Amino acid sequence: MILQKKYHFYAGHRNENLIDKCFNLHGHTYYVDLYFDLPYNKETGITMLFSEIDKYVDPVINQLDHSLLIHKKDPLLKYLHLLIKGEETTLKLSVFDEVTSAENLSRFIFKTIKNVLPIIKIKLKETTTSIVEYEDKR
Repeated sequence: MILQKKYHFYAGHRNENLIDKCFNLHGHTYYVDLYFDLPYNKETGITMLFSEIDKYVDPVINQLDHSLLIHKKDPLLKYLHLLIKGEETTLKLSVFDEVTSAENLSRFIFKTIKNVLPIIKIKLKETTTSIVEYEDKR
């Protein structure tokens, strides 16, 4: 049986490899739809409690929420580290191995959750008109 669970988070980012408006720091409200293939239990009448799914997904969403998503090779990162070095700060950075595009972000969320739940698809909405779908076809 397929279950769908929706989440959202707020984050800033930029794509340092583009020569357009996305090169600049900016933010999004990301909406995330996750799809799980879970076995139905006739005895309980459910597949899995939605609250049980939250126990695994919420830490991933909370890691990203209200953070600056930044590529580990972004030249800006070294200046951000200088800014926060040795000082008490509330600047929350989420450093990624890849550029922080919606495509890469959807793959990151998918692969992180796949380690703990049988996820089959993610839809990540970056703007009201821009959605990325990712499925692991393996």
